[in-house]
Amino acid sequence: MDIAPRVSAKLRELPDEPGVYQMKDKRGKIIYVGKALSLKNRVSTYFQAGAESDRRIRYLVRKIEDVDWIV
Repeated sequence: MDIAPRVSAKLRELPDEPGVYQMKDKRGKIIYVGKALSLKNRVSTYFQAGAESDRRIRYLVRKIEDVDWIV
């Protein structure tokens, strides 16, 4: 699965705390908002090999160019 370089860098910075995350496309438009008890665990699941089996997730991940979060 190809991950944008900016997203790869941000995945390493994600805190292991509860919060809200925003996934953005290349224009900076928010394409998905979610919440998590552990931002690190939840957001990382989108980019793991098993996530490719879900068509909706695969489509979303292709569009993601940036991830922001609020703790």
